[in-house]
Amino acid sequence: MSKTRIFAKSDPIFKMIFGDPENKTALIGLLREIIDIPEEEYAHIEIIDPNLRVNKSYGKSGILDIKLTTKNGQRINIEIQIRKASDLKQRILFYASKMIAEQLTEGEKYDKIRKIISIMICTDHNLIEDSKEYHNRYFLYDKNTNSTFTDLLEIDILEFKKVPEKDKSNLATWLRFLNTDDKEELDKMAVRNVAFESAVCKYKQLTADERVRMIVEDKEKAWKDRQAEIKYAMEEGIQKGRTEGRAEGRAEGKHNREIEIAKKMLLKNKNIEEIIDFTDLTKEEIEKLR
Repeated sequence: MSKTRIFAKSDPIFKMIFGDPENKTALIGLLREIIDIPEEEYAHIEIIDPNLRVNKSYGKSGILDIKLTTKNGQRINIEIQIRKASDLKQRILFYASKMIAEQLTEGEKYDKIRKIISIMICTDHNLIEDSKEYHNRYFLYDKNTNSTFTDLLEIDILEFKKVPEKDKSNLATWLRFLNTDDKEELDKMAVRNVAFESAVCKYKQLTADERVRMIVEDKEKAWKDRQAEIKYAMEEGIQKGRTEGRAEGRAEGKHNREIEIAKKMLLKNKNIEEIIDFTDLTKEEIEKLR
């Protein structure tokens, strides 16, 4: 039986490559292509949650994140979204706001707040419909005057499906890295620089580890099973609704027919007791037909 195809975007492969505090080379290489921070900041990047938690389910729709801090206290959150989610924009705002709020304890001054950078990588779908660019950067500013309100919030959206085939930049290559398991393509990436070499090497180690493969496959199976359960429940609900609807329709039709019969019997001056015996109508219902 052929092995399941496993990509760097797979949970938990992504976090094991880019969230390993013992090997930040790949992470820093990726960040350099996305955000603009002083070069010296990279030497002081810390992963807030270094626990890889390979047995944890990373939430709905295949979302997982890596949280970082820099030398001057900036906070960076990297998330990868494999499957489409209708509320993704709202979720990005919610988690970015949460990262701001988490910086202060009760009584602390607001000037303690440091910049938040939220990075969302969409691998299998597009999030930004009104832009053809595969990297969109958002800030708080006045669109009429281009006056910046503050630089304390930045949201970066990257979309693999928009990457032009002719684009051979490092950023485009990072997005391709997340979406390929082709050995020849990976080997070509590895010679670009030390960051790619580190990422490809780690990817190969992880995908060769049967325990890691089992974890990834189990998570994928669990997601598929959950989707099957949802689909079954929806189909059952639809079928039940149809059955109940047909039953209600039949009952309503029968009731209407009995009303018509009662009306005809009343026209022939039949008494109410006789009509009750002949139909399932109540005395009150028949009285209303007079």
